[in-house]
Amino acid sequence: MNARPVSVLVAALGGEGGGVLSDWIVTAATYLDYPVQSTSVPGVAQRTGATTYYLEIFPVARTELGGREPVLSLTPNPGDVTLVAASELVEAGRMLQAGYVDPGRTTLVASTHREYSVAEKSAMGDGRYDVERILRTARDQAHTPLLLDLATVAARHPTIINTVLFGVMAGSGALPLSREACEHAIRKAGKAVDTSLAGFAAG
Repeated sequence: MNARPVSVLVAALGGEGGGVLSDWIVTAATYLDYPVQSTSVPGVAQRTGATTYYLEIFPVARTELGGREPVLSLTPNPGDVTLVAASELVEAGRMLQAGYVDPGRTTLVASTHREYSVAEKSAMGDGRYDVERILRTARDQAHTPLLLDLATVAARHPTIINTVLFGVMAGSGALPLSREACEHAIRKAGKAVDTSLAGFAAG
């Protein structure tokens, strides 16, 4: 068997539902009987508080593993992440700077909108980060860069950005989860199901 774990790194901000998104992925993988493992590094549970979630999925049903169980990692390795998802552009820049986005392997899904950090807002003069530099690096470094304004899409439905991010991740082909499994996970969570499904479909 030549299957290898699919590694997923989610970079979000407090209040954007990154933990819910992580739970959806786990539920969808479990629905497909895939071994899955997740961990998180929570930040401040408010806007501008960076939160990180790491998951590994072994995309083979347990019924086909003959009682064997894959060993999955709790930490991402630079250059060895299948899918990086960022709910905001500077969060994508943080993942790029850390080396998690590899041109030979990584699909990068990132929102191009900005949620300004405390450091940016408190700077004397214009303290905003150079977004064009981040966008250029994202296009150069990612094997498959998927960059779009997810906040605007979310506002149209209306829903939280994590639902749209989940939809783009599922549609990218890098996440080994069917649409049925993802929608099952959203329904099973039981929170704002209709708007969440609409945001997922839009993504």
